[in-house]
Amino acid sequence: MALKTVDLMDAPPPPKASDYLIYPWLQPGRLTLMVGATEAGKTTLTVEMIAACVTGGLLWGRYPAKKIHSILYLHAEHSIYTVQEIAQKRGDIPRSLVTVIHEFGGFGSAMIQDQRPNTALLREIGEVADKIKPSLIIAEPISAFLASSENDNKEARLLIQILTSLGMKYNAAVLTHHHFGKSAFDPERQRPSGIPIGEARGAMAFEDAAERVLYLKRDATHVKIETPKPKGYPVSPVHVKRDEDTLKYSLFTDIPGPDVVGLCSFIRSKPPAHKSILTKKFAEAWKCPESYVSQLYTRAENLGLVTSEGRIITGDSDV
Repeated sequence: MALKTVDLMDAPPPPKASDYLIYPWLQPGRLTLMVGATEAGKTTLTVEMIAACVTGGLLWGRYPAKKIHSILYLHAEHSIYTVQEIAQKRGDIPRSLVTVIHEFGGFGSAMIQDQRPNTALLREIGEVADKIKPSLIIAEPISAFLASSENDNKEARLLIQILTSLGMKYNAAVLTHHHFGKSAFDPERQRPSGIPIGEARGAMAFEDAAERVLYLKRDATHVKIETPKPKGYPVSPVHVKRDEDTLKYSLFTDIPGPDVVGLCSFIRSKPPAHKSILTKKFAEAWKCPESYVSQLYTRAENLGLVTSEGRIITGDSDV
């Protein structure tokens, strides 16, 4: 019998924030699709995430990041020198931690041939991954790893499955890039709740099959990062700005959104106080019911971000 079966209840426990490379976006064994227009900042933001992962701590002083020691970068976009120049300009990524495959030789970069996995190429990639044991795999852009059209839902879904399988094999988070399609600029293409859908160019399967989706929307002053498919608790949009001299990002506004990460940011910024007092302050700041803040506390406890008393948990101790 070729088919494999599993029991519905045979699942690992829900992940904690500490299980992510960057909470709430990069989770080992899962694929995140970053979608944005040309020049939206996909590559520079990816390098920003790389820097956060090799450093650990808090990305932008807010999002928990785990320190890792090996990254595999499958780069089939523009010249490799562009990415190298970004990293060198930043100056905060140590040598020998990020292995880049840019030249795919006679295989080409397509991971699919005749509607099937390109086993020869995947074997070569696997040999590199076996040596470095990556905790993060980046594939940029996703369209370069397709054999034919990015409008082919079957190929798009198969490619997502291949990349996800790579992540699962090495327990690595997978991050890949895609571009906006024309529907991204149609204000009437909205879900009833107002969350845009179908913004990625080409097949809808890219967004459907991805575990998480990030939308980057840039204007003259900042980049807005939306997470319409968080696969977990809701994630508020965040606005960041890029320093054109260093190509590093920082928060465009210091006011955290009303989500789990925002709650923890507020706690860090406030003097020690009883949970009930903080709940009232947060409700006033966010103009929301205290019951919603209490719900966020419960979520933060479930994720291992705060204690039952409302104190932040960091590594070895509570602060």
